[in-house]
Amino acid sequence: MELIPWNNRTLPFGRGLGEFPVLLERLLGTPARLAHLAAHEPRERLTMRRSGSWSVMEHIGHLLLLDERMEARVEDFMARRSELSAIDLGDQTHLLEGHRGRELGDLLEEFRLQRVRLVARMEGMDPGALRHSAQHPCRQMKMRPVDMATYLAEHDDHHLASMRGILHNHRDLPSS
Repeated sequence: MELIPWNNRTLPFGRGLGEFPVLLERLLGTPARLAHLAAHEPRERLTMRRSGSWSVMEHIGHLLLLDERMEARVEDFMARRSELSAIDLGDQTHLLEGHRGRELGDLLEEFRLQRVRLVARMEGMDPGALRHSAQHPCRQMKMRPVDMATYLAEHDDHHLASMRGILHNHRDLPSS
């Protein structure tokens, strides 16, 4: 079964603030789900590319890179800016290739620490920042922090499903 490409997904924006804590909890769970998915896989499966797409390690690196760049958007909400910062991922190809050579445990721990830091910053937003909406530079719509959390949670799930597909489709490969 093919995944809907990320840019073709329709996301459930407009959730109430009461869902923010649940979304943050979901975001905090992603590192554990990643570790569970990848922990017992041989390195060959984690670094393998299928049909020119990213490897599992590159997917994890992409999630890490996005979290690092989301910090600016937290600042945008806290400062009540009218437009969210653009996130340029144009330089990620070279960065992601480097993640294929890293140790899985190191990459997972770096992602876990970055995610905990990002969620802590989101949890620390004052009520005014939580209600603030700002223009998303690419989607041409107003977003609130709860929408950003929805975006990240759905994005995490999309990449987890992609990684599972990579690993599942290659179960028959030799492990060493």
